[in-house]
Amino acid sequence: MHHKRDWKNYNKQLVNRGKINFWVDPKILQKCEEQKRKKAWRPLLYSDALIQSMCYIRFKFHLSLRETEGFFQSLIFFIKMVSKVPCYTQICRRMKRLQLPAELVAKKDVTDIVLDTTGLKVHGAGEWRAEKYGGRKRWKKLHLALDPESGKLVLAELTDEHVHDTAHLETVLKSSNGKKGKILIDGIADSLRCYELAKRYNKTLLTPPKTGAVFRQEDALQGRNDAIRIIRGFGNDRTAKSIWSKLVGYNRRCIIESMISRWKRLHGATLRSHCEHRKKVETRLKAEMINQMIGMAA
Repeated sequence: MHHKRDWKNYNKQLVNRGKINFWVDPKILQKCEEQKRKKAWRPLLYSDALIQSMCYIRFKFHLSLRETEGFFQSLIFFIKMVSKVPCYTQICRRMKRLQLPAELVAKKDVTDIVLDTTGLKVHGAGEWRAEKYGGRKRWKKLHLALDPESGKLVLAELTDEHVHDTAHLETVLKSSNGKKGKILIDGIADSLRCYELAKRYNKTLLTPPKTGAVFRQEDALQGRNDAIRIIRGFGNDRTAKSIWSKLVGYNRRCIIESMISRWKRLHGATLRSHCEHRKKVETRLKAEMINQMIGMAA
């Protein structure tokens, strides 16, 4: 099936990214009402929604914590709804305790999934400095999965560099509905475990067989055997794999490459947070920002 890009809608998305208008929900800027708590501590002065909005601005415009505070101090003169904003230390502390939704996209809306990983540099000294003066190059692995129908991210998880690319495969499958569908991954997922996981959740795993792959008798690998037959029938070379890719729809995996490119152009290839938990919160907030941009242009 040929998928043609809707250029009118795509151009609209690109234009909307550059707009500087601010639509401020009054509820976000209102202070939290004091509530009785089981534990004796001071009630929160600023809502989670306000802290989350400040984090959005910080990551969108690549600001430091102090610059974010100054940005919002200037903003309140225009909206005239609050007298003060959280200081940079409050933003940092509250970001770690943000209560975020469990799902990026509603589970019932996700049938097919595309999965891939990329690397993000840890905020700090650059690679040139590590190369010249010693020290280990530090980076994190970002696992992304999206719904090809809506283009929205279904999963965005941050792990250490040694974690396998398919570590979150089952988590991704749990984020989809039980309808028959496809899950597209690169050749690293060519294993019995991955095929069995996909079959358990009523999904067809599309991943190119390894070079020199042979037929196997396991029930979960029958789709893999079919792929081997097709590739061998067309010459068992790179062109044959390309033909197989178009026949079964594996060529749609290119959209996750576009998403990775979009992520790094919007948010950069580094992480601004230092604490491990805040790095994961930062990743989740950036994923929600991208989904909101896609939703506004739909």
